[in-house]
Formats: sequence, structure tokens, C-alpha cells
Amino acid sequence: MIKLSVIIPVYNASRYIERCLQSVDCQTLGEIEVLLVDDHGTDESIAIAKRFAANSKRADIQYRLAATPVNSGPGAARNIGLKLAQGEYVAFLDADDWGEPNMYEVLYTLAKAGNAVVSCCNASQDYENGRASNILTHPAVAQGELTASERKKLLAKYVAYLWTCIFCREWLIRNNITFPDAKSAEDSSFVACCLLSARRVVQTDKVLYHYVMHEGSLTKRRVWKGADKRRAFRAMLDYAKRQGLMPEYRWQLYYVYLKKALLVPIIEML
Repeated sequence: MIKLSVIIPVYNASRYIERCLQSVDCQTLGEIEVLLVDDHGTDESIAIAKRFAANSKRADIQYRLAATPVNSGPGAARNIGLKLAQGEYVAFLDADDWGEPNMYEVLYTLAKAGNAVVSCCNASQDYENGRASNILTHPAVAQGELTASERKKLLAKYVAYLWTCIFCREWLIRNNITFPDAKSAEDSSFVACCLLSARRVVQTDKVLYHYVMHEGSLTKRRVWKGADKRRAFRAMLDYAKRQGLMPEYRWQLYYVYLKKALLVPIIEML
């Protein structure tokens, strides 16, 4: 049995991809598959990844390669990975980031113990320029099944730290949760849909993921992303309507749309 599928979109990450893969290859959890999805960058990222996979000594970690038809962004690459994944749980790892050696074992054990469909940890936001790291934390989640009241509070203050979580794959399929056709905020829309449908979410306050900030980071580029963000969060609203969840969570979802689709793009340009 494959316990975990780790999906990694690969695009112009030649400076970082080996460190990223080394962090997966060193995981204390076994029975992992790594899905490397080529998004057609212009550097040697995929060649480096192929070489690393060929030289891996981990018999309990499988490396598989896939590709988007054309450069499509991380959301489309992750959707391809989801279609191919065979693990009980799935994780999404960015090619320029890395995880602590026990990250996936901690998250998997926590998910199984709590019978949860989402399991999260905290992250360290690391800067290449020597600036001190920040700790990125999730809002506290009540133990046991989420009530409607707790879910509303969570939707109002959730953060889109996608890469700090693992998700039950069969549950994602059953609820038809995928990434929207957008190159910005696709991760935040995906997380919102997960929170709408999840009955049990568990978390640890351990800092197990390293989110690396560098000059080439998508989040550092001052580019107008309003249209993409609106597209991403319209997909969230459409999902809520299809699932019959709009009447219960209408005002929380409108708040998310106002804040993340309309206000955040303006703030990012300031």
C-alpha cells in the first residue's frame, strides 16, 4: 500500500529541486510515491529531478514523472498529479521548499489516529537574504467533528498553507475537490473547498515545513493578479453551490471572496 503521494510541480527550480527531493528521500515515513509534474520550464529542473530519482537508494519510495501539455501553472500540474496518485493520502510540495525528515510521518500518524481527512503542521518562512525566519501557523481547530459554527469561524480566518497539509485522496475524489483553472490563489480556493467538506481536521504545532522566500518566488512578483484570483474564488463559490453548502455558509464565503479575490490583489500592488 502507498501511504502517501507527494505531488511536486516542477518549473524553473534548478537551484532548489535537489534539496526538495532530498528532503523527501530522507523521510522517516516509508511507502511514498513522488509525482514530479513537469510544467515546461526553461532550466534543468527536470533533468536534475530525473537524475536524483535514478540514484535514489530508497526502495520504499517510488518516483514517477508526468507533465502538463503546456505551461499551465501549479494548479493544473497538481491536478495531473491528483489523477495519477495512488496513495492513501496526498501532499503538495513546492519544488523550491523542503520538509523536515519526520514531517510526513507525523502528519500521517496524526491523521490516522484522529480519523481525519486533513492533517496540518506549522511552517517556517525562510528568507535567502538572511532575514530572520517567521513561523506560519494555522488557526486552532477543535478536536473531533467540525460543527457548522466552528466551520464558519475557520472559513473566516483560514490560511492557505497548502503545503503544510496532507489530504485523504479518496475523500478528495468523492467530493470532487480539485484546483481551479487559475494561476494565482488556486491553493487558497482548494483549501477553502476542503474546509467546507471536511468533517475532521487535525493539526500539530510542530514546525515541519520550510517555505523559502527568494527573488524568483511567485509571491514576490508585483504583478496584477486580480483576474486570476477572482476566477479562483468563483470556483470556490461554484463548488459550494454544487455541494448544496451555499445556504449554510453564504456570508462566510462572500467574506472570503471580498477579502481574498478583491482586496488582496490591491494590497499586493501597494
